[in-house]
Amino acid sequence: MKYGNLISLGCCLSVGLLHGQAADKADVEIYQEGWIDRNKNGQKDPYEDPSIPVEERVKDLIGRMNMDEKTAQMGTIYGHKRVLKDTHPTPKWKERVWKDGIGNIDEHCNGVRGVMDMTGHEEHAELLNTIQRWFIEETRLGIPVDFTNEGIRGLCHSHASNFPTQIGVGATWDRDLVRRIGEITGKEAKALGYSNIYSPILDVVRDPRWGRTIECYGESPYLVGELGLQQALGIQSQNVASTVKHFAAYSTPNGGRDGHARTNPQIPYRDMHELLMHPFEKVIKEAKPKGAMSSYNTYDGVPVSSSSYFLIDLLRGEYGFNGYVVSDSGAVSRLHAQHEVAADFDEAVVQAVNAGLNVRTNFKKTEDFVLPLRKMVAEGRITEETIDSRVADVLRVKFELGLFDEPFVDPKAAPKVVYTPEHEAATLEAARKAMVLLKNDGILPLDPSAYSKILVTGPAADDVVPMISRYGPGASDVISPFVGIRDFIGDRAEVSYTEGVYYHDQRFPLSGILPEPPDDDEQVKLDKAIEMAKESDLIITVLGDNHDTCGESRSRSDLDLPGHQTLLVQKMVETGKPVIVVLMPGRAASINWIDAHVPGILCAWHGGEKVGQAIAETLFGENNPGGKIPITFPKSVGQIPLAFPHRNGSWGGQSTGHDPNGWGTTRVLGPLYHFGHGLSYTTFEYGDLNIEPAEPTADDEITVTCEVSNTGKRAGDAVVQLYVKDVVATVAPFEQLLRGFERVSLEAGKSKVVSFKLKPRRDLKMLNRANEWVVEPGDFELMVGDASGSDGIRKKGRVTLR
Repeated sequence: MKYGNLISLGCCLSVGLLHGQAADKADVEIYQEGWIDRNKNGQKDPYEDPSIPVEERVKDLIGRMNMDEKTAQMGTIYGHKRVLKDTHPTPKWKERVWKDGIGNIDEHCNGVRGVMDMTGHEEHAELLNTIQRWFIEETRLGIPVDFTNEGIRGLCHSHASNFPTQIGVGATWDRDLVRRIGEITGKEAKALGYSNIYSPILDVVRDPRWGRTIECYGESPYLVGELGLQQALGIQSQNVASTVKHFAAYSTPNGGRDGHARTNPQIPYRDMHELLMHPFEKVIKEAKPKGAMSSYNTYDGVPVSSSSYFLIDLLRGEYGFNGYVVSDSGAVSRLHAQHEVAADFDEAVVQAVNAGLNVRTNFKKTEDFVLPLRKMVAEGRITEETIDSRVADVLRVKFELGLFDEPFVDPKAAPKVVYTPEHEAATLEAARKAMVLLKNDGILPLDPSAYSKILVTGPAADDVVPMISRYGPGASDVISPFVGIRDFIGDRAEVSYTEGVYYHDQRFPLSGILPEPPDDDEQVKLDKAIEMAKESDLIITVLGDNHDTCGESRSRSDLDLPGHQTLLVQKMVETGKPVIVVLMPGRAASINWIDAHVPGILCAWHGGEKVGQAIAETLFGENNPGGKIPITFPKSVGQIPLAFPHRNGSWGGQSTGHDPNGWGTTRVLGPLYHFGHGLSYTTFEYGDLNIEPAEPTADDEITVTCEVSNTGKRAGDAVVQLYVKDVVATVAPFEQLLRGFERVSLEAGKSKVVSFKLKPRRDLKMLNRANEWVVEPGDFELMVGDASGSDGIRKKGRVTLR
């Protein structure tokens, strides 16, 4: 918006009414052509001058700020109905600490938990403009606010574009799609007045019992890094900050336990850097996100949010981060209340700020942090130099986002930007591409003309709630699987529905270790499904997780489908009718009985607003599934850890010979489905690898090419995957490392040459025994295929690094 238009917003200011300034001063119009007189002194000061370099503007502004104004920039106002009682500024705001300004306002009027005050698109943009004007006009220096919000599966706002969960997006293996998801998220955020989005999540899943598995792209550091990079680039292409999370070493809690046990990750130093930190390093160096969120957990006994190693040495020093660090909610208070490394909250504040934290976020009043912070500065436990450094990071981001120069959005444009037909089409594309065909004994795709009566049953069959997330859109018109199938079939067959069983039983989670038959109420629902199944020609059973069984703080003790979901499938199979299972899980599931007895299994995840349409199109052949699982499916929770990648021998078998030191067949070997697995309704063949040069140096780029051909009778997508293995290394190498992938769409009978570029210093580096990043010379095996594991590899080659 140009400054000439700002006057029409009614943004006039009488300086004499502010902060006790002399009433006889002439009224000053602060909105000038090309700049804003934020300190209302009638002249263009350096920090108000858009032509001056950002660092000079930051320095000038810091020099004008008093300590109350500086510390206010390190606080968050949690938005309306989260903590803040008001939608609009009130006279009482002059009695709150943000009379001196504020760092950010989080989740204001975004519709979370069904609170719909001021969530209309135009009215919301007007509201955030009004609040922004308050901070410009009613504070001494007029420092703008950064409006933050969640956005890992589409913007966390009512009726924004609703995409699959991040684990579902991970199953697409599609960089271009993820870039567009990021762009849409950023574009819709910007239109509504938000300037900073907490996305992407770069955590690498190593234990699927962990509740937040559903919020992650997968278990491969490479896959997470590649998709996370595109999400961050997409968001920031719209002049909206991307805040990556959760930094760092957050996703491997002891035993996969979540909730109050978010601590003590069970991963050694070398694996922590090579596995968990890879996505953060890649995204921070290449996308340059303007935000990072410090995590709750400890590493080796030291809380990350009070660790200068993580927040300064690694994040800023090694990775080159130049934005501001916001705490995950409660991370500061946990230093005292949970981790017990601080005697009280005051000491927790000292540790966090001195370690590198810029802004504290929590579901608490702003004063609960800012006032203790001021006290600690006054007592000399935090120096003014440290405060200046922390505040400079916050201000730098605000300058870079243009909040000092063009702080308002056009409210009338918002309805034309948020949830457009183009964005809606992208949600359907994402749902289609997230579909993973786990098993097919020839029953799929279904012929809709072959069945006169179809039963759709299961707890997820007609439930839309799991598609609504507090980290994504708060309200959407979701198409459930039953509705999607019913609408797709139309009058070609009778499509009926009954729930059958709920996601979990009354005794969950105890029933996971001490199962019992259904109680009377549960048996009534199950019997109804059995009777309806007997009268049907086809049974589609839709199973999975809901918010009771998966998500933040929803860790599990087992990986079987909870409740009586497997029993429902068993009873359906007993009818003798053809049975299809559609999974809508938030994590890997041990579905051994289903895999052994059901001929067709489709994994749809929590696929966003169009999931039901995508499921129907896929089951009946209009959409050829091309997704791949981004996480290993174990056969049993007792196999954990069983994640890709893994070091040599960690998945090894047992000798069956009579060797007293190694004989035995005492455990189940191998996963149910390998990382990268996914079938298609067509077939693909791979040509030989061409590797150039065959003997490169560490500074050479290695080109790997392979032709992939669609040898089936219908169009389909192949996800060509490149794996690398260091044949001999000074530290035991990984058996396979994903180092390239491309999703390729091919018509029947068509071929394409897929090319990968390997840079040894990026793709072949490792931590040696001295924990130094090196590229060791020697042989590397290169493998191309459609899944990890030996069964998924189609072609092999070798390169020798000189």
